[in-house]
Amino acid sequence: MKYLRARKGRSQQELADDLGITRSRYSKYEYGLAEPSIVLLAKLAEYYRITLDALILQELRENSASIKSNKY
Repeated sequence: MKYLRARKGRSQQELADDLGITRSRYSKYEYGLAEPSIVLLAKLAEYYRITLDALILQELRENSASIKSNKY
């Protein structure tokens, strides 16, 4: 989510406002502290003009890269 947001040049606050949620709620999704609902995932996919599959696969790639970089 962070990659897509940054690519679009939006702050967390701007994206949260566009989605109708709080910045702190969005931040939790971006940092993996909470999972967005399927409805919100669909909104995000529409916002970025990508399929839901592409959104989920992007998240999986980001999470995988993050796990690899945090290994000792």
